[in-house]
Amino acid sequence: MLPVLLTLFACGKSNDTYDMAIWQSPLASEFDGDPDVAQGEEIYFNEHWTDTSPYALTCFSCHSNSPDDTLTVDADEYNRPAHTVWNAGLRGSWKGGQKWDLEESNIIGAFGGEVCVTAYYPEGSDMTPEQAAHLEAYLKTLTDADPGDDPTAEPLDFSFTQWPTQEDFFAAISDGAGGWLSGADVGDPVAGEALATRHCGSCHTPEGEAAPIFYTALSLPVEDTVQRIRKAKIDDENTAPNQRMPRVPHDRLSDEELYDLLAFITTAEE
Repeated sequence: MLPVLLTLFACGKSNDTYDMAIWQSPLASEFDGDPDVAQGEEIYFNEHWTDTSPYALTCFSCHSNSPDDTLTVDADEYNRPAHTVWNAGLRGSWKGGQKWDLEESNIIGAFGGEVCVTAYYPEGSDMTPEQAAHLEAYLKTLTDADPGDDPTAEPLDFSFTQWPTQEDFFAAISDGAGGWLSGADVGDPVAGEALATRHCGSCHTPEGEAAPIFYTALSLPVEDTVQRIRKAKIDDENTAPNQRMPRVPHDRLSDEELYDLLAFITTAEE
């Protein structure tokens, strides 16, 4: 059993003004000859947020950028909550089937990035136009010249569940008496522990490290835990916009995997 559990709501940052000079140190980058792209890469991988923010979250915490990614599986040891940004500019649609044109549209705005830079950007502040331009320049490099049938160029699926409705999803983990199944009754706790490492580990780390702590979701009802995993925005007046978790749609974490993750969390509670 992991010695620490899960804080599913601690993605927030403080509201202090972020000092751009802190992160503008050079990275070993192939884009050193293009300042716009190099600074966009710096924002994407930004290793300096820990100097001014309690959490070391970056774009890369939630979005992989490898040409070896698929829409459902990242190429490295983590499976991040959000889809890869590789070939993002070639996708035909975004949330709700919104269409856009790579040559005419702004990636950050048209591609849903306004959610990221408002809810999860460091210090809880919006990204400046200058920062957005740098980041967009970098994202436009993460594209195959001829994507062919690359699945990362396909439209995205943000469905909550593979069940016909959300009610069906929750009915499957209800105990029939107004409560929720837990432990081995809802899934496989051992598999859930491994899933917690792979699917949560890019953002949540053991206590003492600079990231949202892998600590207590235990005080939350199961339904609230699921809503925080599956939905970026929840109906909670006490939750600030920059304290919400990124949503994890079912094509990134299946219903069965989510049940196993809940089994691990509820077993850890015991």
